[in-house]
Amino acid sequence: MHRRSSRSLPATLTALVLLSAAVAGAWIGITRFTTGAWPNFLRSGREAAASLTWNSPTVITAALIATLLGLILLLAALLPGQHSTVRLNEPKDRRAGHSEAVLTRRGLGKIAAALVDRTDGVDRSSVRIGAKRLEVSVHTPLHDAGDLGNRLEESLDTKMNDLGITPKPVVRVRVGTTHD
Repeated sequence: MHRRSSRSLPATLTALVLLSAAVAGAWIGITRFTTGAWPNFLRSGREAAASLTWNSPTVITAALIATLLGLILLLAALLPGQHSTVRLNEPKDRRAGHSEAVLTRRGLGKIAAALVDRTDGVDRSSVRIGAKRLEVSVHTPLHDAGDLGNRLEESLDTKMNDLGITPKPVVRVRVGTTHD
């Protein structure tokens, strides 16, 4: 249940390459079927390809580019992405077997943003969450923010403990006044 990020980039690139190859093949086949001849650009391409040799710089460059693109797509598909969820510990008195609860990082960021936005003295905020860090940027209309940043950090730490986040991210709060 501890999900990793999706492999949408290699899947999208591969789908686009295959779709364009299918469209080009269908168009070339329909042109050959209706006119009885291959399209003109294939004739010139066939003549240019016939003049190439295996050790020509054009062939070597094309092979290197295709190999590099293939390796990039293969690595993007095989290497694990970042975890997209955080684990929640259940209270000891509610354990009813082997179960696991998780929360998406995005959901945790929304919980943190809602908590910060409800705090007195906060005009607006933005939250960024990573694998090990929760960064909150707060703007306040107060001329002197005082200990607002420390109070928000303590509040967020308490919320992380209440939720049972494992491992708990490091909370950083930056406070700026709207007069800065």
